[in-house]
Amino acid sequence: MTAPVLITGRRAVLRDWTPEDIEAYRRWIVPPADGGVHEWQLFDGPFYSRWTAEGANRWCDGLLRKAYDGAWPAVRENLAIADADSGEFVGQVSWYWEEKPTEPDAEGTRLLPWRRLGLVVFDPSHWSGGYGTEAFGLWTTYLFSATDSNRLDFATWSGNVGMCRVGQKLGFTEEARYRKARQVRGELYDAVVYGVLREEWTAVR
Repeated sequence: MTAPVLITGRRAVLRDWTPEDIEAYRRWIVPPADGGVHEWQLFDGPFYSRWTAEGANRWCDGLLRKAYDGAWPAVRENLAIADADSGEFVGQVSWYWEEKPTEPDAEGTRLLPWRRLGLVVFDPSHWSGGYGTEAFGLWTTYLFSATDSNRLDFATWSGNVGMCRVGQKLGFTEEARYRKARQVRGELYDAVVYGVLREEWTAVR
């Protein structure tokens, strides 16, 4: 069992998943009974395949087992976001490998650890309230502190204005823009990547 993670900000708290968080999360990712979509899915990667009920429940059941066992990895791959005042679950932060590191070869050449970040605030009532920006900043600080990553980045699309603003507010640099690369609801949008280097992040914090 690893030591629990609890990172507190003014509006948002990042924490290891509780069973209550997971059940709230389950309600946000299991498809609605009417066959529609949750509002957050209109913005968070709408061009990717959506959860099936079976897949969502299987994922949540796996999280529940980890929560009861405390079997979290030393570097968390995701954390729940809670409202700092009420403790209510509002979203999650995550990361995945864009490129896994390798050991240096004879000439000292290697692939560096390259983590790509994710953020979802599920309930629209918590949008535009600073929760996402603060949570993402706390997550970035955590990962630079807990890993040897030289850079962190995230990928989004130009129609997700809120996520683009999160990157801009936190000082991430727009590093790539692939024009008209995403089609959403019949319209073409740009794919965008925002990144930040360790020295850039630590210089202002």
